[in-house]
Amino acid sequence: MSGNGRRIAALAMTMVLFVSALFLGNATVSANASWDQEILSRVNADRALGHVRVLSDQIGPRVGGLESEKKAAKYIASQLRKLGYAVEEQPFSVPDQYIGYVQSGKEKWQVGASPEGRVTGKKPVSGDVIYVGKGLSGEDYAAGAKGKMVLIQYDSANRNEQLKRAVENGAKGVLFYNTVGSRGNYGPAFSPRFEEKVDIPVLGISLIHGQWLIERLEKGNVKVKVNTEHHGNLSSLNVIATRPAKTKNPHAPVVMVTAHMDSVVGAPGANDNASGTALTLELARVLRKHGPGVELRFAFFGSEERGLLGSRHYVNQLSDEEAGRIIGVFNADMVATSYDHVTHLYAMTVDGQPNRVADAAVEAGERLGKPVALGRFGSSDHVPFHQRGIPAALFIWMRVDSWDPLVYDIEKVYHTPMDTIGENISPERMQTALEVIGSAVSEVIRKPLPLREPLRKAG
Repeated sequence: MSGNGRRIAALAMTMVLFVSALFLGNATVSANASWDQEILSRVNADRALGHVRVLSDQIGPRVGGLESEKKAAKYIASQLRKLGYAVEEQPFSVPDQYIGYVQSGKEKWQVGASPEGRVTGKKPVSGDVIYVGKGLSGEDYAAGAKGKMVLIQYDSANRNEQLKRAVENGAKGVLFYNTVGSRGNYGPAFSPRFEEKVDIPVLGISLIHGQWLIERLEKGNVKVKVNTEHHGNLSSLNVIATRPAKTKNPHAPVVMVTAHMDSVVGAPGANDNASGTALTLELARVLRKHGPGVELRFAFFGSEERGLLGSRHYVNQLSDEEAGRIIGVFNADMVATSYDHVTHLYAMTVDGQPNRVADAAVEAGERLGKPVALGRFGSSDHVPFHQRGIPAALFIWMRVDSWDPLVYDIEKVYHTPMDTIGENISPERMQTALEVIGSAVSEVIRKPLPLREPLRKAG
């Protein structure tokens, strides 16, 4: 063949390869769009919000280790069994809890209680409320506090002195109200700690409940009754739903979607984290017949709010072989906030670096025209998986400052009694999260990458 002939042949081959690549690329895009459309046509925010209502409105605060968390687990397990999943309930021990209750008229709130205060049990202590500000000066107690329920603005640095002054002035009980949370949110209910024990009930109430009492005191007398309880020998639990690979391969890769089902004391937890729980239940419904070569697991962890206890228990009990099968963990936590200041649905990794889970979500967001931002966040159930070497990402609505990726904005009602479906849930953001995360999970289970070596368990 002549030089011209070879050049013509080479050019022709180049054109063939270019057209083939273009065709295959378009075919891939078309295939992805087709699979995405199947997810989009099936996920339903209204159905998910039905689960949020049950968890936050009907069950309410789902404190790790208490009966309310077990009610949530029972509800979740029943929904999964209806979908045909094999369901395992995995119990584990958790530390004691000190819980308080405050009642004024028809109002009754779950709050925190101090282990250093008196445990009243079911028998309440009642009295008129007096507000003493920070309660550190004689003037604060000028009106007299003997036999009263003393309301104090909590000052962490001076809390021992605050309690001492209240006792010295004859308080019948103390209500510390919290002004600000650890992440700039409104103050949540809490269990205050002190250097010395006292023989009166001491409770930690939220900002909104403290303000409610102060406003009513401005109008006249306010009477409350309180009781405090010590809950010991507690167990929490995880609920794990499994759909084996249809190939019946015992070594099939595993893809997980996870959420924590508990909430903090005194918070209905509509967004944190009934929203993530509801999203996971809805994806369990939609994806149960997808990815026949992959084992699907949907995990609902208990006691996340007490230090990621459920997810740590789950990951720690995995053998190295079992951990090595897990190729991706999609963790949903606070996926439906209505807070105006958030800007993006984030795929958060512990180190801020991309992995197959975050990449799949970012790519899904690009395809759907619903951008997903990559970020760094180490405070949810994706952490134990990352520490074991398993690709995992947290999905959460948030605003992160561009100049400092560790400065972020979480909703003001985070961990408070105001985290309700009426005040703090956006159906539109729930729908976006369902579509993006659902499409990303679908992509990973259809095209599982090779398994990788996990980090070995210590010891």
